[in-house]
Amino acid sequence: MKDNINLVNSGSTERQYNEAVSYIDAAGQFLPGTGVSRAEKMLELLGHPESRLKIIHVAGSNGKGSVCAYLERILRENGYTTGMFISPHLEDERERIQVNGEPVCMEDFVRAFSEIRAVQDRLGKDSLAYFDFYFGMALLIFLRREVDFCIIETGLGGRLDATNAVRNPLLTVIATISLEHTAVLGDTIEKIAGEKAGIIKPGVPVVFLERVDESFGVIKGAAENNRSEAFGVSQEDYAVIKNCGKRIDFSLSNGYYKNDCFSIGTGAVYQVENCALALTAAAVMEKHGYIRLSEEPVHAAVSAVCWQGRMEEILPFVYVDGAHNPEGIDALIKSVPSIAGNRRRILMFSAVNDKDYDKMIKRLCECGEFDEFVVTQIEGRRKLSDTQIYKVFDKYTGQPVTDYKDVCKAFDGACELRRKSGGVLFCTGSLYLVGEIKKYAENRQ
Repeated sequence: MKDNINLVNSGSTERQYNEAVSYIDAAGQFLPGTGVSRAEKMLELLGHPESRLKIIHVAGSNGKGSVCAYLERILRENGYTTGMFISPHLEDERERIQVNGEPVCMEDFVRAFSEIRAVQDRLGKDSLAYFDFYFGMALLIFLRREVDFCIIETGLGGRLDATNAVRNPLLTVIATISLEHTAVLGDTIEKIAGEKAGIIKPGVPVVFLERVDESFGVIKGAAENNRSEAFGVSQEDYAVIKNCGKRIDFSLSNGYYKNDCFSIGTGAVYQVENCALALTAAAVMEKHGYIRLSEEPVHAAVSAVCWQGRMEEILPFVYVDGAHNPEGIDALIKSVPSIAGNRRRILMFSAVNDKDYDKMIKRLCECGEFDEFVVTQIEGRRKLSDTQIYKVFDKYTGQPVTDYKDVCKAFDGACELRRKSGGVLFCTGSLYLVGEIKKYAENRQ
């Protein structure tokens, strides 16, 4: 550990931080073996920090980040200190590891990185993947900061994900399940649900979104096999009372809430479902004696959450949303009318090459909610060319489509279209696109 101490104590913290980020960026995304097997070896050498933390484990195809955000704020408003591990980040890598709702400082990041790098040196070259680094770092930071509860979001799937090396969480939560990463997780809802349900542990309660599809039986079966209490949140449990485009009032009624009314600071109707899931998860934690909740802080918590990159208004009448699969696009489309009203709707789109972008674009073109499209190409190893995106839009729509290779120029062009028409701009297709836009918009301001 001598190298670790030298790294932390030498040079400027910012330089060390940038070097750490560069080192992790160079790590492989996919390495031999599974994430869970690599994480088990890593945690063994770290002395199992996860065994000394109170962890809520969250999986799902869509919405799991929002569920984490709502649950974290509920706990924090009720007086608990929190750690939250999420992915991906939008602008700064430290967003992945948060304490009490704030990204960790550079000093904590660098110190934790040096410890995980020392573990990698002991395990051998290419022993840890990109995601493994951040997961291990998060646990070390949460332990050092002595947080009361940790909310851990899975990276890919669940059963074989690095985060599933946590063997004794307090609670597991499963958000929306849809077809995604089919080459890795399987080509049916049933197979993907099986991967997500892999986070369910013996005797540990699970809260999940109850849908009328193949996922329901899979999750219920996994819970029964593990003798875990299962609490489903269905669409009949909640109802939208009012949606003014900026806020939504809704009621929740299930085994824990009796037509209780809540208000959330977004016009995105899909967040009602995510908030209801988080509220129920918090209530289950209280039932099991892990926490005590007070009504006023709970209402204040969900009202205050504005989860970045999820129908987030970054400029007047300019929204970014990280929908990155067909179901996410469907959820976005349902929110457009209440947010845009009678204004002209411009949509800016980009995606990565391993997503079902053809189906996403088809739904955007055929829904009839948008008047004009702008397409572009995001950066990174998984980028999809703007030319290819343009061809797919051209195949499905007769509406105007403008193609820019550069994201910044595309955003400027889309904003100008919005300004001239007095309309609303929606930017979607990838969280990576959202991150690039947010960073550019903030620098431009």
